[in-house]
Amino acid sequence: MARPHPYTFAHVLVPQLAGRRPAAVRRELADPGLARELLHYLWDKAAEGLPRAEHVPPRGLRLSWHEVAGRATALLHLPAPQASTEAHFAALVYEDEIDDDPDDGPQAADAPEAEAPTAPRPRYFLLEAALGRSSDEAGTPTAVSEWRGEAYRHLGRGPAGGRPDTAKAFLKALAQVLGPRPDAGVPYMRIVR
Repeated sequence: MARPHPYTFAHVLVPQLAGRRPAAVRRELADPGLARELLHYLWDKAAEGLPRAEHVPPRGLRLSWHEVAGRATALLHLPAPQASTEAHFAALVYEDEIDDDPDDGPQAADAPEAEAPTAPRPRYFLLEAALGRSSDEAGTPTAVSEWRGEAYRHLGRGPAGGRPDTAKAFLKALAQVLGPRPDAGVPYMRIVR
């Protein structure tokens, strides 16, 4: 059974916040200092109300940016899962280009009504630990899933978890799910930082 702390972080708080405030969250995640602060704030928030013994340290919690199938993707590296449905990685995939308009002040960007028409919600994917045997003896079984609002979809088996190349394999799996952008002829995956 999944531990409530990492489950709440990955399956509840991150998708809720990114869905409610997509432009603001994207800007915060684009700044390394703010990204770290936001992720640790959400990690601590996920532990609220839990007995101290159920708190999980944020060991390994970090963010990296990638381009997947022509889309900016924030990859969240999560603490190692210990049960099924706990996630190895989460990914926020942005379909649109980032708007760097200098005339947009923070007041306008932080107002929910100002964001709604111009900032589409990112797609949110997870690479979860799964039950069963891995076809690869050097890794653990995983599943790729997606949260879209309140709807959860299991997309199928994922790459072996717990390996040095798991993140890259997850991004490659996302590229297959997303397919190429219809408006641009770009490579499926390219690490941008």
